[in-house]
Amino acid sequence: MAATGKGQIMDQNGKQFRIGGYEIDIIVHGFPGKSVCHGSLGFSTIALIRHGDRIALVDVGSFGQRHLLQAQLAERGLKPADVTDILLTHSHYDHSINWTLFGHANIVIGKEELDWSLQQPWGETVVPELYMRELKDWPTLQTAADGDEVFPGITAHMSPG
Repeated sequence: MAATGKGQIMDQNGKQFRIGGYEIDIIVHGFPGKSVCHGSLGFSTIALIRHGDRIALVDVGSFGQRHLLQAQLAERGLKPADVTDILLTHSHYDHSINWTLFGHANIVIGKEELDWSLQQPWGETVVPELYMRELKDWPTLQTAADGDEVFPGITAHMSPG
């Protein structure tokens, strides 16, 4: 996703900043760690974007982040019902599984990504098969192609691989 404009850091840790008419807040800082015995820890970064009367989350995390995500929203005076848009970067469980907390919101994922995720053999990848199957027919789902506007002033740029 790309937006242009002059940026301004709003906090000492660099987790909140403004760019153009957007306020961006890294509400969950991910960790790409792996365990020797158990593989990926599945702890993704979640960003909150405010623009006008819209509130978006970029990725929504995994089950292990559910309470943290809700607590971070509450700390900002928000409830899941206040979120208007979900922008999923890809279908891996650690980025997408909590979309069900925001079933009322506009949910955007790349069309090629969703199609790919639905073709993966069950139990062999980090795709949450049942969640993606449910998402494909969800009434507020929008699939995006390269260059599509996915949030006011923000366009999708696909980067498969």
